[in-house]
Amino acid sequence: METNSHPVPDISRLFIGAKNEFEVETVFAQKGAVSPDESHSFDEILVLLEGEIELETDSGVETLSGLTMRTIPAGTRHVSRIQTTPTRIVIIHPDRL
Repeated sequence: METNSHPVPDISRLFIGAKNEFEVETVFAQKGAVSPDESHSFDEILVLLEGEIELETDSGVETLSGLTMRTIPAGTRHVSRIQTTPTRIVIIHPDRL
């Protein structure tokens, strides 16, 4: 795992449900921002609305641009590196429990 010396993106979170089991994140990021290098015990749905990111997972690295969606299965290590300004992303965790 690399040390993250880059700024993290601006993230707002909305938790829904009796146990906050559904989460939606809105992400606004500038070129050079890097998300935390992490994995979750739940699935993550990443919807890139605008911009370009380099998405690194256990499976490798891919560049996503424009309107794109990826599902990141539970337990998958992932990190996003923002390649353009502006970049807008919606991240959905449909079942955090």
